[in-house]
Order: sequence, then C-alpha cells, then structure tokens
Amino acid sequence: MIDAKNSPPALLLRLLLIGGGLVVLAFYLGYVLLNQNAVAPDQAEATTVALIATELATLQPTPLPPTRFATVTPSPVPRPSSCAMLKQQQPTAEDGQYTIYLHGRTAVSLYCHNMATTPQEFLTLPATANGGNYSLISYPEGAIVTQYEKVRLNPSSLIVDPTDMTFALLAESLAGYTALFGEQLADYPVTSSDFAQATGCNRNQEGAPLGRANIDLTGTPFVVSQEITFSSFGGEVQELISDVSVDGKLVNLAVNGRCGVIQPNNPIQLVYQQP
Repeated sequence: MIDAKNSPPALLLRLLLIGGGLVVLAFYLGYVLLNQNAVAPDQAEATTVALIATELATLQPTPLPPTRFATVTPSPVPRPSSCAMLKQQQPTAEDGQYTIYLHGRTAVSLYCHNMATTPQEFLTLPATANGGNYSLISYPEGAIVTQYEKVRLNPSSLIVDPTDMTFALLAESLAGYTALFGEQLADYPVTSSDFAQATGCNRNQEGAPLGRANIDLTGTPFVVSQEITFSSFGGEVQELISDVSVDGKLVNLAVNGRCGVIQPNNPIQLVYQQP
C-alpha cells in the first residue's frame, strides 16, 4: 500500500509552495529596499541643504566694531622767537610791542617794526624819557644831542646795532648843554651820532663841555656784558671816561679833543637778567 503523504506529487507540491513563498518574499524585500533607497536621497539632500545653510550662516562676516576715531591732539604753536615768526603766526599783526621768546623760551617785550614788509626787533628804552640813552657831539658853542627811544636788537644774539637810527631823534635840550638844532645844524657836517658814541669837538678848550654818551637799560630785563670794552680815536684825544655801573645797567662815556671819539670797542652785547 502506497503512503499518500510521501508520494512524489505531494512532495513536489510542497516544494513548489515553499519556492513560491520565497519568490514572493524576495519581491517584497526588493520592494521595501527600493522604497528605502528612493527615500534616502531625499533625506540626504534635505540634510545636506540644512548643513549648507548652517555653514553659510557661520561663514557670514563678523560685524566690525564701530570705528573709534583717535583724538588728535593739535601740535602746540611754537613760541615766536622773532617778529618775522610772529608775523607768520599772526598775519594781521601791525607794528607794536609784542612778547618775543629768546630762543623760544624766555619771554621779553620787544617792539616789532616794519611788520608789513620786513619785520625787525627793537628794544624800547624807558630811561630815554628821563634824559638817558644819548650820544652827544660837543662844540664850544653847543652840542648836538641824539637820543635813542629804541635800539635795534638781534633777539638771537642779543647784540645791539648802534648804527640803526630808526628811533633816534635830535634833542632840543640836555642838562648842562646848549643844544644845537634846527637851522643851526646847517653849519655842521656831522649832525648825529651812533648809539653809545661820544664825540668831543671842543678843541680841548678849558672848561668846554665834553663829548658824552650814555646807555641806560633801566626798565629793561637786560644789562651790558661784563666783557664790554671801549676804544678812542680822533684828534688830540684827552679826558677819556668810560664808566660801567656794578649792575651793568648804566654806561657813561666822555671825551675831549679835536673831534675825539670814544665808543664800545666790540659789539654791544646785552645779557638777559631775570627781573
């Protein structure tokens, strides 16, 4: 008797059923895998876009801090050491008394002249108002007296120019002398004298007034240098006097002769003295 369960047709049928199931399972798995592969690129793309956006955000330039402009401290205006320098700093400055700084440091009051053209420095001599700062030419019949209200001064070297007569004037009187002026001067070849120059043209007549000169720096912050010396020249020079005060503020010169002269032997060097 043949067993139906173990018959070849039944076994074959089972094998066919198992193979068909496997085929169906394979198709199902393939379908699932295909769908997963189809979804994965979309998810990857979205992820990539998100990462790129994040990266771009991080790559944005960091805003610079607000610019802080440096505070510019203006350079100090140099102190004027001459009238020309003062004119450059003050173009509208006119002739007058100004503060000038010796070597840019020490303040002194000087008169600035010719400010419209070529500025020049002059030292004002207050003592002239009291009869000082004169240069006198004596004659038997009188004297020609030149007084200096101001003298030309180099602010760098402090040397006086005795030949500059910009602020010189002829005095009409001087104690002890009969002043010659006006039409009387027509008879004399020399009618003025340099600063600190004494001239005696009294022909050595006994009792005739001497030729004299005076420097009086009272009221200024200057004195004459201790190195100052004097020399004389001319005809029959006699009775020479050269006297410098201890404080250097006053100089008195005198001479007798046939137009004998006495004057500083070297440049008139002034020295600043703290008032």
